This record gives sequence, C-alpha cells and structure tokens, in this order.
Amino acid sequence: MSGNFDSPSPMQPLSVGNVVSAGVRLYRSHLKSYFSLAVIVCLWSMLPFLFFVPSGIILYVNLASGRNSPLNWLIVSLIGLGLSIYALGKSLVNSATISRLAFGELVNQPETVKQARNQIQPRMWTLVINVFLLFLIYLGLSIFFVFLLLIPLLNILLLIPITAILTWFVARFFLADILIAIEENIDAVAAISRSWDLSQTNAWRIALILFVSFLITIPFQLLTQLVSRGVMQSLILPRIQEAISGSNSAISFIITVYLIVLGLSFLVGAALLPFWQTVKAVIYYDLRSRREGLGLQLRDREI
Repeated sequence: MSGNFDSPSPMQPLSVGNVVSAGVRLYRSHLKSYFSLAVIVCLWSMLPFLFFVPSGIILYVNLASGRNSPLNWLIVSLIGLGLSIYALGKSLVNSATISRLAFGELVNQPETVKQARNQIQPRMWTLVINVFLLFLIYLGLSIFFVFLLLIPLLNILLLIPITAILTWFVARFFLADILIAIEENIDAVAAISRSWDLSQTNAWRIALILFVSFLITIPFQLLTQLVSRGVMQSLILPRIQEAISGSNSAISFIITVYLIVLGLSFLVGAALLPFWQTVKAVIYYDLRSRREGLGLQLRDREI
C-alpha cells in the first residue's frame, strides 16, 4: 500500500472513506494470509455443526428403535456444548489475529501470522468470556426494546430510533476483541469498558463506518442468497419427492448440490471476514492516535 492513506494528522479523525479504503487496501495487500485465517475461522465455526448433525441422526435412529436413553442425550449435549465453546474460542483467536496483523502493519510493527497468533492464543478464554458478556448485554437491550415495541401505537414510532440506539451500542463495544488481541493485561470486562471509553464522542462516526462497510458487503451477500435460492427452487425442490420415495440418485444429487451451495456461502463468509477485521484495526488505530497521542504514522511503504 503506497502512501499514508492521505491521512490527516493523528489528532484529526480519519474520514469514513479513508477508514474503509484503508481496510480494503490492507486486506488486498495481505489477501493470502488474511483469507487463510478467515478460512480457519469458518472451519472451526463448522465443527459443532459437523458434530451435532450426525449425532442427532444417530440419537433419532436409536430413539425410533427404542434403544435410546436420556443419558445419551445428556452426554451428547454436554460434549457438543464443550466443543462449541472451544470452537468459538479458536474462531475468535484466528479472527482477532487478522486485526492484530493489520494494526501491526499500520504502526510499522509487522508480525508473522505465527507470532501474532502465539500472542493471542493464551487469551482465548478471555475472548470467549468477552463474547459471552457482550451477548448478555445485547440480549438485555433487545429484550427491553422488544418489550417497548409491544406497546400499542409505539411499535412503528420507535422502530427506527431503537434500531439507531442498538447500532450506537454496537459501535461503543465494537473494539472489545481487538483490545484483547493487542493490549497487554486486559480482561474481558476491562476490554468492554475500554472500548466504551475509546469510542466516546465517536460512536456515531463508527456507526457510519459500519454502515458504509455493510453496504459494501451487500452485493456479495445478495449474490450468495440469490444463487442459493435459485439452486433450491430449480434443482433441489424438484427432486425432493424422488428422495422421499427412496431414490438414491435423488438423495445423492440433493446432498451434492447442498454441499456446493454451503461451500459457496462458506467462501463468501471467509472472504468478507478480513475486511471487517481490517476496518476494525484502522478504527482502533485512529481512535488511539487522537485520544491518547499514539504518535504513530501509517506506513509510507507498500504494505
């Protein structure tokens, strides 16, 4: 990446366009390494699915044959829960690694993928706890606002303000995981608090950045949905009756087509993840530079 993104001085905010374009160019310059990490994230995310689907089928078959017991369901549920939490941790580590690598490039302190991951791996459970805490926060906010929407005459009037407020909260907590990935000796609660502090007076600008970034990803998501829907209507639905009737060829065809569509969705998700993580790194760099006098310039050489 040549130049310094034409950025203003560290005490002036980068524009929304500069933040988004910086994220795009960082991603483009490190496409192979960032995309590889994103694929690993998606693979870990699929692991619980690969466990629960065959386990559920086996349990169902055993139940139908009268050879199942509540203990089996409990064991499978506990193993699946533990596997899901561990897979979540691994996904978060690799996702945060992308942000750490991007930030290292911005401050002229580059790391290899191995070096960055080794720094973040010991913080895996901190990342998991952080996600759990944020989930509880968003769940509480959602329940409160859903309750308001149930009040007659207020649901339509409050829909847009509630959406804006929720977006504002997302912006305030958006940096929590990158803080854990980069800053030393910070726990999950402190990361949430520090994200809240760093984003103070900048929440709406961050929200606008997220909105613009979302608009950029819409064509890819729409394309995936259109392809998936088209394949479902034109290829899978016409063969379902044959599959129900016991046609092995129809069953094999449906499974094959479904796996292809799933693979497409997998690749699109893996392609978009580094974009979000690099944008997050640029936002973090920008806020720290202005609020805390980070005193670091965007790199002047090709990244």
